[in-house]
Amino acid sequence: MALIIMWITRTQIFVHCKVSMDENGISFKLKNGSILYRKTDFFSNWENISQVTEMFDNYNGGYFYQIVFNNPNFTANFSPLKNQEEDAERFFSKLRYYQKNYSTISQFPLQTLNSF
Repeated sequence: MALIIMWITRTQIFVHCKVSMDENGISFKLKNGSILYRKTDFFSNWENISQVTEMFDNYNGGYFYQIVFNNPNFTANFSPLKNQEEDAERFFSKLRYYQKNYSTISQFPLQTLNSF
């Protein structure tokens, strides 16, 4: 029974939220409270994100965006509102831009000054 409830909350329940991104990270705030989610807002810096994926939903026939966070360890799925496909594409493009820029910067070793 617990597995069924967990599957339902992760795949079948949609909660409206407002998402914002900048060079510091990504945040989302639930528009309405829910008995299923204790927190109504969340912020993560880009270092805390391990994966960003665009996925096709065979059941609904559209795309959704999956973000995997490290701490706390969870996965958030973002689906666009109906008839908002262009906004969804811009969202995913912006998401990938910020995540890629952070990943590129974090791959370079810190430069140290050597005294001669």
